[in-house]
Order: sequence, then C-alpha cells, then structure tokens
Amino acid sequence: MCGICGYVGIHEPGLLRSMTEAIAHRGPDGQGCFAEEAIGLGHRRLSIIDVAGGQQPIFNEDRSVVLIANGEIYNHRELRSELEAKGHRFRSRSDSEVLVHLYEEEGPEGVRRLGGMYAYAIYDTRDRSLFLARDRLGIKPLYYADLPGGRFLFASESKSILRYGGLRPTLDPRAVHDYLALRYVPGPGGMIAEIRKLPAAHWARYRDGRLELRRYWQPELYEGPFPYRDEEYLEGFAQRFEMSVERRLMSEVPFGAYLSGGLDSSVIVAAMAARVSTPVRTFAVGFDYAHDELAAASETARLLGCEHTEIACTIDDIELLPDLVYHLDEPLGDPIVIPMHRLARTAKSHVTVIQAGEGADEILGGYLFHKALLGGCRLNRAVPGFIRRGLLGPALRATPARVLNLAFSYPAALGGRGKQKLLDYLDLTGADRLPEAYRHLISLFDARDVEALYANEFERALGDAPPHELASPDGAAPYLNRILHLQFAHWLPDDILMKQDKMSMASGVEVRVPFLDHELVEYVLRVPPRLKIRGLTSKHLLRRYASRVLPDRIVRRRKMPFYLPLEKYARHPTFLAFVDETLSEKTVRERGLFRPAGVQALRDRAVGGEFVYVKQLFSLVVLELWMRGVFDRSGRTGARRAG
Repeated sequence: MCGICGYVGIHEPGLLRSMTEAIAHRGPDGQGCFAEEAIGLGHRRLSIIDVAGGQQPIFNEDRSVVLIANGEIYNHRELRSELEAKGHRFRSRSDSEVLVHLYEEEGPEGVRRLGGMYAYAIYDTRDRSLFLARDRLGIKPLYYADLPGGRFLFASESKSILRYGGLRPTLDPRAVHDYLALRYVPGPGGMIAEIRKLPAAHWARYRDGRLELRRYWQPELYEGPFPYRDEEYLEGFAQRFEMSVERRLMSEVPFGAYLSGGLDSSVIVAAMAARVSTPVRTFAVGFDYAHDELAAASETARLLGCEHTEIACTIDDIELLPDLVYHLDEPLGDPIVIPMHRLARTAKSHVTVIQAGEGADEILGGYLFHKALLGGCRLNRAVPGFIRRGLLGPALRATPARVLNLAFSYPAALGGRGKQKLLDYLDLTGADRLPEAYRHLISLFDARDVEALYANEFERALGDAPPHELASPDGAAPYLNRILHLQFAHWLPDDILMKQDKMSMASGVEVRVPFLDHELVEYVLRVPPRLKIRGLTSKHLLRRYASRVLPDRIVRRRKMPFYLPLEKYARHPTFLAFVDETLSEKTVRERGLFRPAGVQALRDRAVGGEFVYVKQLFSLVVLELWMRGVFDRSGRTGARRAG
C-alpha cells in the first residue's frame, strides 16, 4: 500500500517533491521518483511485500517502461511464473513488479489478469504515453486533472494535484448539491471542477495531449437461471470466501482485523484464526450507548482466541474533524469517519495490515434500504396506487413516529423528518421508479430541505444543471439484483471504500476487504436472491456460512449498523461550540452558498436530537471545513495548494 502521483507536460521546479510530500502519510517507509524533461512520477511506500527490495519506481529490463503502484496484487506469484517462463527477468520479490512485465507482454488489456486492489501508473518512454489503471471495485482511489496545453496530473489524493501552482481550483455547484443529497460526492467528477476520479474498473492512457478512457470490467446484472441447490451455492461461497481471506494474509509485516461483533467481521476473523498459528490481533470501537457492540465484539474475540483491543470514541473526538476532512480530500458527511480514524490510529501501534468487512452488505443485501426497496416493490404490486395514496398515506401520517420506530431495526429514532421521508417513498415504490427510490432512501437533503437553504447566488450558479442520476438497470433480472447493481456506480467506490481508504491511510494502515475479491463478487452476483434476503432476514447465505464457523449465539445476534450516535451529542457543549465556530451567521453569509436563516433554522431543529436534522447539520459542518481547507488557505491544504 502506497501513494502515487505524477504529471506530464509540466515544467515547475520542485513540483514532484511537493506532490509526493502531500501524500507522505500513505507511505511513511520510503519514497522514490522518476523525472525526465516534463515528466514526473512520485511514490511513497508502505512496506508490506518484499520489505527489503520492493522500492519504487520499478523498471523493465531496458528501463523503457517505469511503474509506480499503490495496492496489492494477490495473484502475483502465478503471474510471475508465467511471465518468467516467457523470458521476463525480475529484480525483486515485489508483487508490483509483475505490473511492469505484464504491461510489456499484453499492453493495457493486461489489467484484466489482475486480482487485487490497485491504482498504478506506467510511463512508456517508447511512445511517451502514460497509462493509469484502477481496480475493479474502486478499493484504491486515483484522481486526475486534464488541463489545457497538454498538462496532465494524477495522484492517489487530490491534495497532491492541488500542489500544482498552475491549477486554480473552482467549485462545481452541482457537486455541492449532490453532496448534500448523498453525503458523499459521486464520481467521476468531484467538488473541484478541474479534478476527476478515474472510475473503478477503468484504465486510461494519456498520449499526445489526448486522454483515452476504457472500462475493462463491470459487475454482471444476472437474470438467471439459478440451477443449483442451496447447499451447492453455500459450498461455492465458502470456498471462494475462505480463499479470499487466505490471499489477504499475504504480508511480511504484522496484520490483524477490525471486529465489530457483527457477522461480517466475525466470519473474517474466524477464517483468519483457522489459517494462522498465532492469535489474531483484533480491534473494536465503542460509543457508550444502548446499541454499542463492544461487548459483542469482546465475546467473539474471546471465543476465537484473539488478542483484542477496545477503543472508546467520545464527543471530544469531534475535535479531530478538521484533520479528518483534510485526509478525506472531499467532504463526506458521515460521522462514522471519526471512529474509523480512531480504529486505524490505534491499530497502527500494533499492525500494518488489517482485514475489514466492507462490501458484505452490498453484495449480500445487508442494508435496511435493501429490504425497504424490496418491500416497496411488493407493496406496489399488491396494493393499487389509489389505496396507497388514499388509505396508507393518511394512516401513516396519523401514526406517531415513536410507533413507526418499532418497525425499523435502526439505532436512532425515525422522528418527524424520517416519517416524512417514509411518506414520500410511497410514491416511488414501482419497479420502474427504482433509481429514484434508491436515491431517495440513501439521501439526506431533498428538495424540501434545500428550498429554504440555498442562497440566491448559489441557486443561480446551480442553474438547470441536471442532477447526478443513475441509469435504470435494464433487462429481466430479479429486482434485488437490480438494487444491488446500482451500488457499484458510486456508493461503493465514492463512499464506502473511499472513507475506509482515506481514514486508514491517514495512519499508514493498509485495509484489505475480502468480501470484495472480484471472483467472490462475480460468484455472489449469480447467487439466487432468496439466499441474500429471505423474509425479514438479510444476508441469509452469510448466516448459513457463519453457522459453520461460529457459535449459534453469535450467528443469531441482531444486526446493528456501525453507527456513531451523533444525536446523543446534539445538545452537548462541545458539539454546540464546534457548530458555533463553523456555521456562525458571519461564516455562512461570507461563504455565500446558504441563507443564514436557513442554516439557523436547521441548527434549531437539530438541537432536538432528531437524527436526520443532526446528520444534515453535521454535513454542513464538514462542507465548511472542506471549503476552508481548499479555498480559504486556512486548512492544511495550504496557500499554494489553494492557488
């Protein structure tokens, strides 16, 4: 795991060193560079494989091809044997070196052969082309800026690109609007109009001032058939999952796992424990509230013989937020980044590599909104629209929110705003409305919320630009498969995986995600929907597998989200002081995005502790901190980076 950066067509003394310094946290163990005329490649190394000999950049035999890479190639041994048999000579045991020789042998399409998580760059001196590639699921980030005059920059984090003095960042108003709706910034664009994200499962080639983008893989929207018995699907899942965990044990440095007490992390740790001879180091974080999973995680760790560490997250940790926003690179309005950072910082004292459960919910149907979308589709088929509107709507309006809370397995109360969100959903339940319904259920702010929030000047800047929309999955695939397919567009790479990468790499920790091995993903996408969500039970297939490797009392635990109870702190002096400093009337007016009265109204509502309003307020705080860092020259991005 490392950080990479570089440019083509730029002459700026000291730029490469400055860009590389900006991502030093991603690779505290060393650095390297390649510079030739207007070409620069920079690398920061986190040593995990071939600690002694894996320095980068890496060259081919005649030094005509040069590589810098971030990530791990889990099938590098097989590829190495094949390439050596074809005459390629290796100088190290590094997994990254296969990328150079694979490019020599197969060109850009060689990326299809890779198994792992990666973002890498290859400069080919023979035709003066720059080749970039990103892994299939978007586990590793890669940003780029394609500027006029044949200038091109790329990096693992956009803060590195912002070191270029010739780039003056401008805010994309549509990205602000999408951020408020989703709490993250969907790609391939971003908050800064000049900087884009290389999409997951794509490669790019920059040559002669032109950028070529190609998709090399995409998740399958499987229509069927489903010919096997449940036990056969279970066996296929078990084999692929255990192989995925085993591959991710590849390391020359200490490793461990995050353990929440839920199924996803518990089965990972169980699979790890069965394959190593020493106790697995595990790490759990808690928040001191009714749904805290520390006790459950501790019990699981004890049963599996782990060496376990617990971390307490408190309201005082909100003071970390400015630093976390700096590391995130783009605003992400989810307070869960605070405990994620605390986990990584503590883990770094003991290990360098971590396995974590990201992706299990996405491929196996583990979220509450998955069940809500399925239920809505069934409701639409069973109940005519006039009955839904004429009877169900009024009945829901008359039902107290505290009663509706009983129907939702969620740590926070639904509240009046959450109840309104549910009422709005009644009109989006048809199968033909899936993209709209999906966005509605994962959204935070909607048209009702922003009507009184946006300043006139910002509304004019936003204009008639179309919102970031998802294409409706075509074909006759089962409805659940269509739901899950939507997540690969930007939910996974731009939210779930982005925050894990940025929060772990801020502390120099590599996180590996076995549920997102592409071979396992491809297999699970062909598993029948009945093995994902069955009745009111989510991730049925994973529960069946867990019963093989874990005691029943762990398997039968009620699923709880990894959730920071921010609404508990809505009236806490520390939180209120933080909000006062970031969202004062003067600050809001000078920023010019929102009406001060609209922000104050939201602040007043959030004090009541209703979780939707508190989340909305938190998202505005994060946005302001990000704006300061990039545009005000007051954050860690610094004056030069702000242009």
